[in-house]
Amino acid sequence: MKLNTFNTMVVLFVTILTNSLVTGQESYTCSGYEKGTLTLKSGKSIDTYIYIDYCNPHRFQSGLSTIDEKTFKQYASGKKIKNKSIETYKEKDVVSIALENGKRFKRITYVDTYSGKKIDLLPQRFILEQVTDGKIKIYKRYYRTQNGFIYKPVSESWFNGGEDHYNFMTNNFEILVQTDEDKNPRNIWGTNLKTLFGDNEEVMAKFLDGGYEFREKFQEPAAFAANCDTAFFNALMEMVNDYNGVDAQGAQVSQLQIQ
Repeated sequence: MKLNTFNTMVVLFVTILTNSLVTGQESYTCSGYEKGTLTLKSGKSIDTYIYIDYCNPHRFQSGLSTIDEKTFKQYASGKKIKNKSIETYKEKDVVSIALENGKRFKRITYVDTYSGKKIDLLPQRFILEQVTDGKIKIYKRYYRTQNGFIYKPVSESWFNGGEDHYNFMTNNFEILVQTDEDKNPRNIWGTNLKTLFGDNEEVMAKFLDGGYEFREKFQEPAAFAANCDTAFFNALMEMVNDYNGVDAQGAQVSQLQIQ
């Protein structure tokens, strides 16, 4: 093999290897500041950058940290952010978040009857991702990884870290449903499906006839506690979309009209 040919092959190999490593590194991002609009209980709306951490989602589900445009440019350039540049909000002060990437979040009140802590039996406020609008509203409640009651599979995933942890945290969650704005959302596993969907005869008939994969998913035991995975969620969404009278695209978060 000629030297030039050999050198060319080495360069090509290194380039492919480097690109593969970069791709692997960029295949997931646990956390960062996301551009969006924050609506406060006071009625004020703020265009800002909100810190979202999917590997430790309790951080944004129980309170928010935000920075302005100037600080974000410093952050994006790799400069360290000073604490005085970060604005924080308690969950009680937040009404909703509309991120530029299409995701939406809303403050809700929830009683966690599936937790092993007695304190969770008291109503608590959370900032949760809202994935549908319409008569049936669906929320994703991601798991706490620190400072509180932590499920064993979540704890094991957190200690393993890396991309596997990110995938676990974004593909395992609890699903809350709400049909009445004056009542708190409830866990899908504790919901009577006939009560939830029963006033739509067409949807309910299709469900009873086995027309929805969700019928099988709902009969399967959860992997732990009230856990739902992406397959369960997708099956539920097909049924909810039909009930809400929208197609799959119309029910995506980017199409929500948060109240």
